[in-house]
Amino acid sequence: MTHISQFLGEEADLGPEKRIAILSAPLASSVSWLGGTELGPQAIIDASPALEVFDDELLAETVRLGIATRPVPDFTGLAAAEACRRIQAGVAAELAGGMFPVLLGGEHTVTVPAVKACLAKYPDLHVVQIDAHLDLRDQYDDNPDSHACVMRRLDELGVPFTQVGIRSFSKEEYALVQAKGWRPFFMHRIHAEADWIEQVCAEIKGPVYFTCDVDGLDPAIMPATGTPEPDGLSWRQTIGLLRALAAKHRIVGMDCVEFSPRPGAEHAAFTVAKLIYRTLGYVFQSKAP
Repeated sequence: MTHISQFLGEEADLGPEKRIAILSAPLASSVSWLGGTELGPQAIIDASPALEVFDDELLAETVRLGIATRPVPDFTGLAAAEACRRIQAGVAAELAGGMFPVLLGGEHTVTVPAVKACLAKYPDLHVVQIDAHLDLRDQYDDNPDSHACVMRRLDELGVPFTQVGIRSFSKEEYALVQAKGWRPFFMHRIHAEADWIEQVCAEIKGPVYFTCDVDGLDPAIMPATGTPEPDGLSWRQTIGLLRALAAKHRIVGMDCVEFSPRPGAEHAAFTVAKLIYRTLGYVFQSKAP
């Protein structure tokens, strides 16, 4: 297969200036069960030209804001700590240049360096996480930098966060949630409370970094991930949340992680690409041509 170098392919050049940067972080040092997340960024980029750049909901061509796609790095043989240093430096450089960073994972570990970069510019940052899992383990397989520990590491940085779509966690993680007095938006809570999106938005005080572990979505629409948990967020629920977040708060960066291409589930890469494009449309809605 011929890899496509730009998100949205040739149509990415419709924007005269670049305001959005697509970065790839194909790190896969601690994946669970089904692997392949290192192939995720390129698969999302390869699927993206199939999108209509005229958004069917927003009735605008968000691409005209200008989208620059950075080359997919090769992390083969690179220690996870060094890969994370490079990710943090890459996101920091985009922010310094006035770009809106979109990071394509790779495993969820890549969120930590991206948030560190955003935190340096936005000290009152709030992270909104879509995920099937709490990711609050202190370590997993003796690795404190595992994808299963991401939110624990962010908590140690003092970053407030809101967790949405949760439906899988350990006894120890749940004990931590209770001890801290946190109230994640478990799927059973989302089903029971019709105003859950308003509740999410109400607890955010500062600018938002949005991290989407694609296993937060229902595997009926997102089967291509290492740990597909039943009963996740629907497409409508997901974009409803993002629409409200962008309307009420300033989203300053985002990532989509844990996408793992699967034969026979090629539509999933298209779904992730559209989720990213739609989110960018919401973020820049008043500015899109």
